[in-house]
Amino acid sequence: AAARPRLFLIDGYSNIFRAFYAIRHLTNSKGEPTNAVYGFHNMLRKLLREEEPELIGVALDISDETVRRERYEDYKANRAPTPEDLKIQLPWIRELLDAYRIPKLELARYEADDVLGTLSRRAAEAGYEVVLVSADKDLFQLVAPHVSMYHTGREKLYTPETVAEDFGVPPHQVVDVLALMGDSVDNVPGVPGIGEKGAKKLLAEHGSVEQLLEAAPEIKRKSYREGLQEHRDLALLSKELVTIHTDLDLPFDAAALRREEPDTEALRAIFSRLEFFSLLEELTTSQESIELEPAQEIDDATRLADALSQLSSPIRIDLLWTGETAPTGLGWSDDDGGTWWCDFRRQGLAESARGALESRALDPEVTLVGHDLKELLRWLGPELVPRSRLVDLMLYAYLDNPALRGFGLPQLALEGLRYRAITLEEAGFRKGDRPPLGDIGLRTLVAERLDLIARLEPDLDQKLEQGALRTLYETIEEPLIGVLMRMEETGIGLDVPFLESMSAELGAQLEALESEVVELAGEPFNLNSTRKLGEILFEKLGYPILKRTRKTKSYSTDAATLQELANRGYDLPARILEYRELSKLKSTYVDALPQLVADDERLHTRYYQAVAATGRLSSAEPNLQNIPVRSEAGRQIRRAFVAAPDHQLLVADYSQIELRVLAHIAGEERMIEAFRAGRDIHATTAALVFGVAPGLVTDEQRRAAKVINFGIIYGMSAFGLSNTLEVSRKEANAFIEAYMERYPGVQRYTEQTVEEATENLAVETLYGRIRRLPELRARQYTVRENAKRMAINARIQGTAADLLKLAMIAVDRRLRREHPSSRLLLTVHDELVLEVPRDAIDAVRDLVTDEMEGVARLDVPLVVEAGVGDNWYDAKG
Repeated sequence: AAARPRLFLIDGYSNIFRAFYAIRHLTNSKGEPTNAVYGFHNMLRKLLREEEPELIGVALDISDETVRRERYEDYKANRAPTPEDLKIQLPWIRELLDAYRIPKLELARYEADDVLGTLSRRAAEAGYEVVLVSADKDLFQLVAPHVSMYHTGREKLYTPETVAEDFGVPPHQVVDVLALMGDSVDNVPGVPGIGEKGAKKLLAEHGSVEQLLEAAPEIKRKSYREGLQEHRDLALLSKELVTIHTDLDLPFDAAALRREEPDTEALRAIFSRLEFFSLLEELTTSQESIELEPAQEIDDATRLADALSQLSSPIRIDLLWTGETAPTGLGWSDDDGGTWWCDFRRQGLAESARGALESRALDPEVTLVGHDLKELLRWLGPELVPRSRLVDLMLYAYLDNPALRGFGLPQLALEGLRYRAITLEEAGFRKGDRPPLGDIGLRTLVAERLDLIARLEPDLDQKLEQGALRTLYETIEEPLIGVLMRMEETGIGLDVPFLESMSAELGAQLEALESEVVELAGEPFNLNSTRKLGEILFEKLGYPILKRTRKTKSYSTDAATLQELANRGYDLPARILEYRELSKLKSTYVDALPQLVADDERLHTRYYQAVAATGRLSSAEPNLQNIPVRSEAGRQIRRAFVAAPDHQLLVADYSQIELRVLAHIAGEERMIEAFRAGRDIHATTAALVFGVAPGLVTDEQRRAAKVINFGIIYGMSAFGLSNTLEVSRKEANAFIEAYMERYPGVQRYTEQTVEEATENLAVETLYGRIRRLPELRARQYTVRENAKRMAINARIQGTAADLLKLAMIAVDRRLRREHPSSRLLLTVHDELVLEVPRDAIDAVRDLVTDEMEGVARLDVPLVVEAGVGDNWYDAKG
């Protein structure tokens, strides 16, 4: 068999339907479903790579009007219509096959199975080894010497012997089994009273449907006997319907089925449109990229300084970072397409380049064009305040579409240019190895990165003309680059001995909790084993089973399940939750933060502008945005963040900024009045919703009103509110209805926002920041509803993020001018953390408050609460 050339015949719709149901909720940024295309492609790619077939074809149905329907009008009459989410993907799959240059095998009035049957038989007779690729058991009847079937669901190759083993009858009897048992999906009637097991037993004794019908009077079992005698015509009709044709007027043309190289450009277009970026990346080889002219290298410090100082604006520049603590070198290009490179591994070049570029960065007539320019500013020096214009393509792309999967230069090349960039590994940077000085691969990498910057810039620049995006960049994102860089370089002091002491205390608490858990469980066990915990809770102790995991169907022991059990009065789940919380605090913060302290004994986080789709900043290495604040143990961690000697920390926090933004955008008069009068907005809401006098609002009512206030911002449903407040769905719905009735402006805001967002597939903040929401037109209800909640929230949270960024820029500017010894250190959500000399605290507090409260003029006042202390906990209050 191995000597025979192989023909792979793919059952198109069997594999398409399987892909559609195996992968759910996959869409592109336009909200178009792409799951079937993606799954089918992966099956096809795997087959091509692993099997390398000499010949290949995909059989497809043309229409429902077939010879079987002509013979039996009700054939397939019960089949549900093709799902709309699948129907719109079928043309793309046909395009995909065209791009792969794989023949589509179709014949009018016949089904794909008949095409497979005819071609498989004729190919086998012509000396080919045929492999049918399907998950349809009906095709077992075609398996024969030199015709096998690869079952894509079971990932198993079927020969005549394995069909007999698994299906219970040899291939030539498969059609008889199908005829007797019938098929409700295809509406094949079969013989009433005979199922699969009975059919196989009868055929083992009588051979075929025809022989069985002849022997019907002698069959002992009454239901079988009567069924065969009374429904003889149905049996024969059913066999006719399930029999796959193998003798159609369809010639076998080996040349037409021979595998060809795919149309790479067509595949690029399909993958780009459907946003299959990982597949798009695979298409371009490094050899295709290396066609660029390598960058010219300058290896002399004097010539380097002269070359950089003579560059005319705009200057396209790329600082190459390769995983080290310092950059490897610097590349730049001019408008004539020339590219240059200096390698900082050569003595004196880094200093020469830095000095030359520093003067350019301080020149207001110069424009620096690059990607992630914050790293360039960091290298030039943390005290540098650039005066040049900064064109950061990473931020341009982020403002255009903040929901992209990534904003690195290779990702932007894939997204905007359908181009796969050379990787650092391909250029020689791998496992500690570095390419030699002057290496052509390294210089080609540099030339390519500069070429990508030049090619991406015009399109991204044009996209910034949408609405207020250019103003947003120039007034917020561009000036924020330097502010964030200076914050990162300044860092914040960390009291390591305090954390070491806290670690010991938490360790003792965890040991005590573990002993308590073991006692409640009645046996020692690994508290981190969810499987063992499930067995103890639900088998040994008999707690009610609330949920099982989706994949393994084992007992769920997630936080929500344990919390529900704890709410019902079970002690063990409550102790497990406490153990998990303390254990996470200890490992994630208390033990981890000291390991990240730099040589200056300060902790330096990194802030990322191009991550959160809402416009908020993200923090990493370490992430200081997620330090827990709900538990006292979590809040205690803030004690470790301390001021330098003779300094104090100043924490300035916007009060209820998102609710104030909501009141302004919605034009909600009652909210506006409450904020202007300085009243407690949650107590005011409680009085309105619960119909009581403001002075009679209880703590519980105020808590509920607070949940509703913030729940509206995040699009909370009645279901979510009922879970949070632990009330019935009916009560929660009544709360929301009362809220909307009392605050009609908010209701108008939510309705209009969803309506406009659904029409435009995007929402904007007050400052023009765009959040694209193509999911609003998704066919899945849950996806659409989640997108509606995001639309309601995005305008509010995004505007709050813009206000905080403006405040950071204003505070930084004033500090540098009036209090250069005071420094902005951190931002977390709606607060700023500063380090201030003790003798300047009052002045700086007034300065920060004035700038934050005066950053915008809304219909409601912006209010800042500022506190001071030797550590973050005390300053926060």
